[in-house]
Amino acid sequence: MAIARTARERVREEMTAEILAVAREHVAREGAAALSLRSIARDLEMAPSALYRYFDGRDALLSALILGAYEALAAEAEQAADEAERSARGDAKRWLFVPRALRAWALVHPHEWGLIFGTPVPGYEAPEDTVEPYARVAAALVRPVLAARAAGRLRMDKRPRKVSGELRDAVAPVADGLFPGMPVEKVVLAIQAWTTIVGVISLEVFGHWRNTILHPERFFEATIRQVAETIGLT
Repeated sequence: MAIARTARERVREEMTAEILAVAREHVAREGAAALSLRSIARDLEMAPSALYRYFDGRDALLSALILGAYEALAAEAEQAADEAERSARGDAKRWLFVPRALRAWALVHPHEWGLIFGTPVPGYEAPEDTVEPYARVAAALVRPVLAARAAGRLRMDKRPRKVSGELRDAVAPVADGLFPGMPVEKVVLAIQAWTTIVGVISLEVFGHWRNTILHPERFFEATIRQVAETIGLT
């Protein structure tokens, strides 16, 4: 019985992977909002009802695609952070590795990037499962900031910007989860750096730089170096 069960599980995994591969093709061609189990079943030459053995509905399939994209991006970010710790000298240089890896992944996987950071699908709400891989991406990015702070290398502004109580409350979950003990003004700068990086990558991936920024890579490099300096990395 154990052997038979393992065989069934293997077949299920292979079929699930095939369904997800076809679903990715549909997202690339038609967008996530147009994702349809019926059209996927047609491409797979299956009855639509057969797909419900693997996914409860369109939202479940969409969640699997989004979670897969998050996990792949998190793995890239963590690999880049590990490489930075092994090979780069200086916090500012280590900082560059993860943003570069995020951009490289996004350019190769624009539709998966779009699933994470693109236009929300009407009526769809991402599951809580996406929080963990999203946090892994952020944690990989800020490793140099935490290391610099722990070692006393993080440059502290002589006249730091004042952070209002409202803003302090707004960033509290990030401050508590990723930056315990970090001055709140540095937390705000790190969050602003993260949103800047995602924004610049998205503008390139979604084609908004066409005929405006002629060398997106150069602009990106200048941006990630500038935000590192703003945070206080040297």
